[in-house]
Amino acid sequence: MSENFNSKTENEVKLMSFKEMILIGLPNLGLNAILGIAVSFTVLFYINIMGQPPIVAGGIYSGALFFYAAMCVLGGAIADKIGKKKVLLFSGLGLGISFIFIWTPPLPTTPFGVAFLPLIIFLTVLFFIFRLMVGFFQPTLYSLLPELSSDEQNRVKASMVNMLMMIFGTVIGAIGPILLLGDATTGLDRTDPSLFIQTSAIGQTIATQIILFSTSVCIMFIIVCIIMMLGIKEPERKMKDISFKDVFKSLLEPFKDKNSFFWLVSFFLFWAPFVSLEYSLLNIATFVLKLRGIEFPLLALIALAAALGSFVVWNHLSKTKGLKVTLTICLIFSTIAFSLIFILIFPMEQQLLIVVGTTILSLCLVGLVGTMIFPFAITADLIDQAEERTGKSLSGAYSGAFTMMASLASGTSMLIISGFLEALGPQNPLSFAVILLIGAFLMVISVLLLQKVQLSKKSTTKVQLK
Repeated sequence: MSENFNSKTENEVKLMSFKEMILIGLPNLGLNAILGIAVSFTVLFYINIMGQPPIVAGGIYSGALFFYAAMCVLGGAIADKIGKKKVLLFSGLGLGISFIFIWTPPLPTTPFGVAFLPLIIFLTVLFFIFRLMVGFFQPTLYSLLPELSSDEQNRVKASMVNMLMMIFGTVIGAIGPILLLGDATTGLDRTDPSLFIQTSAIGQTIATQIILFSTSVCIMFIIVCIIMMLGIKEPERKMKDISFKDVFKSLLEPFKDKNSFFWLVSFFLFWAPFVSLEYSLLNIATFVLKLRGIEFPLLALIALAAALGSFVVWNHLSKTKGLKVTLTICLIFSTIAFSLIFILIFPMEQQLLIVVGTTILSLCLVGLVGTMIFPFAITADLIDQAEERTGKSLSGAYSGAFTMMASLASGTSMLIISGFLEALGPQNPLSFAVILLIGAFLMVISVLLLQKVQLSKKSTTKVQLK
């Protein structure tokens, strides 16, 4: 098989131009805008607006994410065989269209907190179709990085460009729900948490407008995908004479590789808390900080400023400390920030609550920025090591395994969230304090496992970014 593999060691160093970095990041901008809506708005929409029991809505969402985890590995392996652009084309169209329909469920006729069967069936079908498409699209897109660039400094720079695209996409996706809540809750009393669509005009307004916003975002996503595929030339991997059986055998490679295994488990443990934060953010803002009206966009602006400012800090640390050390520092910082959330359960004046809550959430998002920069570059380094060791094309399989762990983390997070919301109540500050405190504990374990990951010499030296 090694005779058919165009090894990086047999060719000159490949560098991505800044234009190519922008182009390859564009689909992530659109995808993260879509996921920004899904992640930030799902809990609020299906539990608080549609009135479904947290354990039911969360269970369906988690089931779709676990299904998505398996599809990530399968999608990456198929992309290695038939080509990246083909997979990106059909899966991109599929995920865009299915996402629009997710926000058009049948209206519940049952009381708040009681499951409505037609809505549950509808959500199950749409969630699984949407996650199937994302499972094929996301790892295929990620697998392009190690194929287009073989230089560590170039990869980290590309990862940071990609991270900025992801942040902008997430902001685009989250800003709609934030603005909707800001506009809709202007006249809502701080003691009145009701958004149930059957009894709340505010809930009805939000449910109607989110469909229009989601459609606009999906159209934008499809356009940027087309621009990327026209502007990027897919590298030839010379895999045409290798069977699907051989490709599927590669699915186990990321887990048989001890180094990769430690990285995947560590990534799972620190990504689950950050997904929990994203799922809980709007609920914390609405029911814990009790934000109303203009306070929602003000929180978004402060948090965004902190996140973008932290990019400079993580960039500087990466130049002096290298990938693994910088990520370790980021996780320790994030553990402290997540632990501080417990302060919000204690009584305090409303103005002080907003200031303290906004500060803590901003610190948590600073940590999120760091965890979005370096995992892609670390995964690319592990792909290089594996391909040089085995002589196989493994970018799709390793990227699929990486994306699979992200999906498992998301599914696990939703189960934890829905379980505590069911037990303690979806509007109870203690629910979110416990959820994020569990996340802090998981990050401590993640830091310990991360130290077992051995990167190549080029990844452990100082990274100089121009």
